[in-house]
Amino acid sequence: MVNIVTIAGTKYMVDVGFGGNGATAPLPLKEDMVHQMIAPSQMRLIRTTLPEHTDANQRVWIYQVRQTPDDHWLPIYCFTEVEFLPQDYEMMNFWTSQSRKSFFTYATMLAKMVMEEGRLVGTVTMKDAEAKKRMGNEVVETRTCRNERERLEVLREWFGIRLTQEEEKGIRGMVTELKG
Repeated sequence: MVNIVTIAGTKYMVDVGFGGNGATAPLPLKEDMVHQMIAPSQMRLIRTTLPEHTDANQRVWIYQVRQTPDDHWLPIYCFTEVEFLPQDYEMMNFWTSQSRKSFFTYATMLAKMVMEEGRLVGTVTMKDAEAKKRMGNEVVETRTCRNERERLEVLREWFGIRLTQEEEKGIRGMVTELKG
């Protein structure tokens, strides 16, 4: 979900929940304006049609990233400026949390930004059993969890997340549980 906010007459894209490749600051809705992510990575917005569009005049915003200034831009997601209502979000949330086609129903994902002296310098991410610490574009540490106990340890040590015993019990038998 992307939020569009207007500040002093300028529209910005704000996305606080995408994760590791997500925007690290509000982006003005202006085409081809390059912004710094965690150096040397960059991000930008372009506005274009999608190959799937049947109307060639239809345009969407595409959020793109590249790991270095010499790399090609990678499309991450697209969005429009159409306003959504609470009932729209309810339906999208329902599908995302219930559909077997949605990876949110069968995968565990976390992302944490690393700040030093007020600057964004790295990320800590986890997808299922794989955890990574990155500083800039360099992976400085990885950890593969063989079981749920090890994953809970990473949650505590790397993310500062401490589950209660009741929450830990709630993991048992779930499709996302690491068995080993």
